[in-house]
Amino acid sequence: MAAIMGMNLSNAFQSTRIPLEVGAEQIAKLPAGLVKVFSPEGLSSNFWNSVSNNGLEVALGTTNDTIISFANDLGTARTFVGTIKQYAKAILWVCVGNEPLGSWYNNQYNPYLGKAVGNLCTALQEQSLNIGVTVPQNFEFMQASYPPSAGSIKEEYQQTIKDTCDVMNKTGAPFMVNIYPFITRTQNRNDVPLDYCLFTAGSDHWVYDGSYTYKNIFDAMIDALHVALDKIGYSSLEIVIGECGWPTAGDVDATAANARTLLQNMITHCESGEGTPRLPNRAIRCFAFEMYDEDLKDTAPGPFETHWGVCDGAGNPEFALKW
Repeated sequence: MAAIMGMNLSNAFQSTRIPLEVGAEQIAKLPAGLVKVFSPEGLSSNFWNSVSNNGLEVALGTTNDTIISFANDLGTARTFVGTIKQYAKAILWVCVGNEPLGSWYNNQYNPYLGKAVGNLCTALQEQSLNIGVTVPQNFEFMQASYPPSAGSIKEEYQQTIKDTCDVMNKTGAPFMVNIYPFITRTQNRNDVPLDYCLFTAGSDHWVYDGSYTYKNIFDAMIDALHVALDKIGYSSLEIVIGECGWPTAGDVDATAANARTLLQNMITHCESGEGTPRLPNRAIRCFAFEMYDEDLKDTAPGPFETHWGVCDGAGNPEFALKW
């Protein structure tokens, strides 16, 4: 299990109710082998001690602000590596930025992303640190994802994706993508059934794509990305899910019952070794989003944005999960 499921601790930076020190103490109670954070800023020695003492590995994020500075100055990447070197044994991957190709950034980071991951890779290798470099993406870069066999990448992003995939190959890192069945559902309620999102669909809601049958949107999105990566020559990259979850409030479909159903079925599916129709017989590494509610998060996309936590902002579990 430790090699499969992870927990996203991102909100430790965006809650007024739960201090990071409490988050560090709770790491010892996590039923997962991987933890993911958005930035090294504010991570105390208690955090790193908790990680080390409990045998956890960290996917350490950097903010989008670092992308341009890493790209323009190898020295900045070297300085960053110097600040994390003492924790290197616990760091599995460095995740450069967060969804930097999202349309809301108006291509701000597209010209710099490939160079940024390349310079960070160079800085890590100069210090002989065996840490992978990846980029948590969302599906904004995809031209098509339905049906999965039509999976493709928008032409304007193909070179950037290729450049980052080269670094992932070089450093042994996976391709990381965030998957949100809830968002897909809210944007397409007439076409995307709720049960297809929650892993509970009957055969009348399955998607048939040639010889492949998709019983949930989670598998369909992974396979669409696999097809897209194959088209640009990177089908061998492991696909790791950087975020997947379901909010407990802020929308008609955002309930604790639905959140528990999605997360429990996702955990069971990822651990089962069943894989996806195109990538069968393998476990899926996935980060559950997220550990805590984020009461300071921007709610422009919707009021549900502050309610993704498995725990509330005081650290109390919203519902029980079997890991």
